[in-house]
Amino acid sequence: MPSSAALKAYKEREAMMKDDPLSGAEIPILLDTAKEIIEKLSQRTNCFEEEREQLFPRFERKELQLSRVLGRGGFCVVNEVKGIKLDSGSAAAKDEAARNKDKELSQYEEAFTRDFVATRSLREGKVARYAIKQLSDACHNDNHLFLKGIIDLALEAKFLAVLEHPHIIKMRAVASVGPVSKNYFLILDRLYDTLEQRIRSWKAKKKRGKSFIGKVTGAKKKKNEIELERMVTSADLASAMKYMHDQSIIYRDLKPDNIGFDVRGDVKIFDFGLAKELRDDIKYPDGTYKLTGFTGSMRYMAPEVAKSLPYGLSADVYSFGILFWSIIAMDTPFATYSCKMHEELVVTKGYRPACDKSWPEVWSNLMKKSWSPTPADRPSFKEIARTLNDECEMLTPSEDGSGSDRLDQSRRNTLDISLSKKKISA
Repeated sequence: MPSSAALKAYKEREAMMKDDPLSGAEIPILLDTAKEIIEKLSQRTNCFEEEREQLFPRFERKELQLSRVLGRGGFCVVNEVKGIKLDSGSAAAKDEAARNKDKELSQYEEAFTRDFVATRSLREGKVARYAIKQLSDACHNDNHLFLKGIIDLALEAKFLAVLEHPHIIKMRAVASVGPVSKNYFLILDRLYDTLEQRIRSWKAKKKRGKSFIGKVTGAKKKKNEIELERMVTSADLASAMKYMHDQSIIYRDLKPDNIGFDVRGDVKIFDFGLAKELRDDIKYPDGTYKLTGFTGSMRYMAPEVAKSLPYGLSADVYSFGILFWSIIAMDTPFATYSCKMHEELVVTKGYRPACDKSWPEVWSNLMKKSWSPTPADRPSFKEIARTLNDECEMLTPSEDGSGSDRLDQSRRNTLDISLSKKKISA
């Protein structure tokens, strides 16, 4: 006979399942629910483009050769793709062949073919270029996680289909099955380290430079190189955020864990699970928006978000201010704070990280303006990007030692993208 504790647990579970419509729901019901939610969200959004989504090549799971796990999130797991072996008889291959029959593809369109993606899966035949993002096993064992994971992955694909910027991760392909499927996946550029790991690397290099051997072997030059690398990273991130904000997209989770570096060392923002388009129908007269509170990571979260007040694009600027401090200080902000301490000291009383007196005033001022407790006082990413690009110019020595005419790589690549699009429409 079951114990009283077991009977109590059983009754509690029965009550919970009675109040929770998702408990015990079959996969088809969950998928129908996800489809309905995704369709409603898509109808309310102006930035998604069905035509763009259809451009991306499709692959069947059996065509991909996976390697080690690169990371795990709340809903998904990311694996390295070590190779792609095309199956010419697959449904995905036949669909693409029919779509491109008797059609001369432009260079831009060629990049959206199965063969193009497959032949470039390894750089120089050795280094993996791609990663696959799919639902984790934990999602498959929990109806709530499964539903949320399906929706998040589908919406991320929609965002990445339309966002084209050198410092936003690129989606290269998707699963041959539709997004509302337990087997759906995205093929993305593989990232080789996160910003958090890169910060630790910068810090270690700086420490070595202070040693006797470091001083003998040109520590000053290495210090300047690290300083420039950190400033270029900050400027490129600001450029990517400006691009998103120009599309009325708020990111809401800017932190080192969501920033990585690709095989060439270019910085990339990834994980668009919390991104949202700001629409007029959720806008208040004061310019803020009706958005979910306490969204993102506490350490980088704007006070108004932590307080569940209406907020807008300036919440991302606050996050960037704290992130910029972390990049320059090569340290973790509020590292010793508990959640309670953070709420009391940072959110309520306005505590912020201390700026080192040795830093240029323009850096400290940019941080302080960005993390202002008053959202309206924070600068736009247009202003931030301009300031940081100017700093990059100052830090980059030219051949005559007088400075540099560094052209922002983001701007140049974005121009190339625009020209490519014009060629397609011509």
